[in-house]
Amino acid sequence: MIEQLGKTTPLFSLLMKMKGQLDNKSDANRSYESIYPILEELLDKGYSFDSIEIQAIVELLREMPAWGAKRANFEKLYLQNESTLRKLPRDPRSFDSQGVWH
Repeated sequence: MIEQLGKTTPLFSLLMKMKGQLDNKSDANRSYESIYPILEELLDKGYSFDSIEIQAIVELLREMPAWGAKRANFEKLYLQNESTLRKLPRDPRSFDSQGVWH
C-alpha cells in the first residue's frame, strides 16, 4: 500500500521514515534480547563493571537506543556502574514508557 502512494509524496516519505524507526526499534529489541542474558551471566559470575567483557557489552548497549535525549537518558540510568547495569530489565519492551529507547 505504501508503494502505491508514489515515492515523491510527503506521506510516502513520512511513512518510510516511520517504518525505518520501527525497524530500528525491532533490531534494537532483538539485539538487546540476545545480549542481556550474556550480561546477566557475566555479572552473576562476578565480572566487574571495568572488565573488558562487561565494557564491551556496555559499548554495544550504548549504541542501541535512539539518538539524542533517549540515548543520553539510557546511559545515565543504566550504564554508569554495576548497580545501574543490574537495573536493566530482561525485556526491552519495559523501556517503552521511560523515554530511553525508541
